[in-house]
Amino acid sequence: MIANRFAVSRLSLLTNRKHITLLCLAPFILLSVPALAQARIISFDPPGSSQTVPLSINAGGSVTGYYSDGSATHGFLRSPDGSFTEINAPGSTATYAWSINSTGWVTGLFVAHQRFHGFLRAPEGKLIAFDPPGSTSTIPQSINSGGMVTGYYSDAKSKYHGFLREPDGTIISFDPSGSINTQPASINAAGVITGEYMDSAELYHGFVRTPDGALTSFDVESGENTQPASINSAGEITGAYGPFNAPAGFLRMADGTIIMFGPNNETSESGSGINDLGDITGSSQDQSGKSHGFIRRPDGTFVTFDLPGVTFPLPFSINSAGQVTGYYQASVYTTAHGFLRSP
Repeated sequence: MIANRFAVSRLSLLTNRKHITLLCLAPFILLSVPALAQARIISFDPPGSSQTVPLSINAGGSVTGYYSDGSATHGFLRSPDGSFTEINAPGSTATYAWSINSTGWVTGLFVAHQRFHGFLRAPEGKLIAFDPPGSTSTIPQSINSGGMVTGYYSDAKSKYHGFLREPDGTIISFDPSGSINTQPASINAAGVITGEYMDSAELYHGFVRTPDGALTSFDVESGENTQPASINSAGEITGAYGPFNAPAGFLRMADGTIIMFGPNNETSESGSGINDLGDITGSSQDQSGKSHGFIRRPDGTFVTFDLPGVTFPLPFSINSAGQVTGYYQASVYTTAHGFLRSP
């Protein structure tokens, strides 16, 4: 189960979709659908990439993710000027860069001795490896502006536990009451964490962990899976709920109010990222099986976008400038390329 969550990007945790690869090394401009005629979408791949999966964009427009060159997997950092920096943990056979904060610190994981380990990468390039005590695999998911990292790890019994790594290296383990597997997804500037946990009935619930350690569980609908993906500085959370093969999106406000947004002539819809303005990005799938990217505004209106000739655009992250990153495929199981959409 852990391996499946890595082979693809973070949205696969919500929708069980994915795959990836390259087209050209030089970025090119793709025109969007008429609704977004003024938006610009740039396709990109690190040099030598055969599969590109961007996962996170920070306030300055730097993007991080991972790519395959056909023989190995490398993390990457794409600067706003379009240049790439390869990220490889020493001694690793594969490196995955998962999240980047506003100051350029990156967190992710690498494979060494057939185990996953967490890492932090400083803006100047220094890498720091870490594992929670008792971890057999460490999977960091998100880093905030203060350098706090959250994610999950497995123990000797193959159970997942959430963790918070403080900037001084202190690691705190946590699990909501009733959890048999805990998987944090995102941490905001204040240190509030959201994610999901599975109970003994194998049903997923959302949770919020405040900086004092208090944990609150929540469900969008009773009896349905709830899987948070992202939290912003206001404490607003987006994600997906419902059956894995036909999820719908949700927005949970800081006061606990939940707003559901679901298919409109679509078979599924999921929120994957939310910025500090309350804009949500994600993807939907129509009756024909074609995916579409979307941005949901704070007033509830939607703007959809597509890439010409592309069946599967999958956005993951949106910054407060409205820039969206993710990847796209011409069809399922084909080469994946990164994209950056600017307003």
